[in-house]
Amino acid sequence: MEFIALVAVIAVYFYFSNRVTKLEEKILLLEKTATRVTKPAADRALPPIPMNDVMRRPEVMHTAADYSPVPDTTEPSSLEKLFDWCKEDLMVKIGALLLILAFGWFVSYAVAEQWIGPVGQIVIGLLAGVFFLGLGTWRINTHPHQGGIFTVLGSTIVLLVTFAAREVYGLFDSLSALFVMFLSVAFVAFVSVKHSRAKLAYAGLILASIAPLFAGVLSSTSPVDLFIYLLVITLGSLWVVFVTGWTKIILISLVVTYLYSILFIMDFRAVSKDTVLMFSFVFVSIYFVANLVSLMRRRVDIKKHLPVHITTALFTAVFLFTWIEFAMTPEWKSFMYVSWAIIFALGTYFVYSYTANTVAFYLYGAVSVALIGIATAAELNGPELVLAYFLQVCLLIFAAGKLGVQSKTLASLSLLLSVPVLLSLESLNSSSWRKGVPTEEFAILSLAMLVSFLVGLYLHRKNTAEHQSYVSAVSGLLFVGAIGYATALVWLTAQALFTSDIATMIALFIYTLFGITMFVIGTINSQKFVRIIGIVFVSGVVARLLLIEVWDMDLVGRIITFLVVGIMLISTAFISKIQVKNGEANNDVQ
Repeated sequence: MEFIALVAVIAVYFYFSNRVTKLEEKILLLEKTATRVTKPAADRALPPIPMNDVMRRPEVMHTAADYSPVPDTTEPSSLEKLFDWCKEDLMVKIGALLLILAFGWFVSYAVAEQWIGPVGQIVIGLLAGVFFLGLGTWRINTHPHQGGIFTVLGSTIVLLVTFAAREVYGLFDSLSALFVMFLSVAFVAFVSVKHSRAKLAYAGLILASIAPLFAGVLSSTSPVDLFIYLLVITLGSLWVVFVTGWTKIILISLVVTYLYSILFIMDFRAVSKDTVLMFSFVFVSIYFVANLVSLMRRRVDIKKHLPVHITTALFTAVFLFTWIEFAMTPEWKSFMYVSWAIIFALGTYFVYSYTANTVAFYLYGAVSVALIGIATAAELNGPELVLAYFLQVCLLIFAAGKLGVQSKTLASLSLLLSVPVLLSLESLNSSSWRKGVPTEEFAILSLAMLVSFLVGLYLHRKNTAEHQSYVSAVSGLLFVGAIGYATALVWLTAQALFTSDIATMIALFIYTLFGITMFVIGTINSQKFVRIIGIVFVSGVVARLLLIEVWDMDLVGRIITFLVVGIMLISTAFISKIQVKNGEANNDVQ
């Protein structure tokens, strides 16, 4: 009795709380309306209108409605939406829950008293589910929210009764039970589409997802039966999306199918793995096409649905990666990755050619690049992998530029070089440099220097005024990277070929010559960035000479090094004078 009283108090509290909240909202709405009509000057003063304008254009007369407050269009948070949903028709929701509990207790009591046999119990349960399905269909015309609750309630009852009929009494086998459950959730989907109730469609899809668990399909049938059912659910979901445009259904269906598929990863029966792998490829193809079609249809409000499309594309790639990694033999993995990368790239480019949909092009282009990178890692390792990554990123940027991709996107693509750059750091500290010039490390550093320079130069030439600062920053970073690789390459090569003093002397001579050259070029062409690089190199050489080499070198090497570097630095004075004279001569000619 105490429990019943507590439930009654809570129900009454929520009921009156809901009524008071609605009454407050109505009062606030009436106050705003009265303020707009009777006191426009209190909220915002009307601007003065010149009489000449009034005489010439009477339509410019302002009314109080023109200066009404702008409505608040802030999107509520997910928690607020959930709270609002719980608040709406709270009594109906509590009543539906109590009905489910009462129905379950009644059936248990009837069974215990032997009032109803097994068949009668199941028939009564199914009739109750059908009754609530019909009640929801009727009620949804005038009260959509309540109708949705009754419809979901009816479908849930059908699922529970069918589960009891199969599990307890054995009246259904797994496939027939799954068929009965499918009919109820298909009806829910039909009602949601007919009355444009997205939440009802989501609920129906969730019920369809748990139906195989209730039907016992996982343990009693082959994977083929389960995946045929999932295929039917997927196609039905895509039909709902095509009719209504509710793109979240694609993502929910994808997640459900993926979760069911990974249940077979630990199943080492070859037939099961091969079967699931085949279905996985079918599902990946379906979701790829569905996401592309949805992207093509979402031209107006693409930003609103973009997170769902991005998540769907990423989850599709995860789906594909999971089954290639766990079900394919090692010699076939890279081939499958490259094949799917080509499929994604060609399909997306085809769509881009006919619709100019850049979102789909960039989205699945990124997926294709990731798959090619995975395929490369599956085939190569060590220095070969680093070299392959440098070449792949370089070719990708040049190919994208050939296709007319914007300079900002090209600059973003060049950031992919960070992957092989990180892998190449091992070549800088390799112990192989102590035994001579190692071929593999020398090739990696040389290619890294060349690719960084070429990509930086390509971005510099492709730079446009629209994204000038970003592209300039990225290209400058690549030039600095190329110079860094060149500096390291000169130092390591010299140390590997000569004794320490001679190697240091040669490296410092080269650094000084390069710094002077950059300084002169920057001065002549008024390029501040180039001039700063020259100053940095010369300053670095001088600092090393005065702080390190003056103590480490022997006397002869120290004399030669300081003498040559000093002469080279003094020569810049004559170069500057020649540059000034040439500038004056050019001015005289003009």
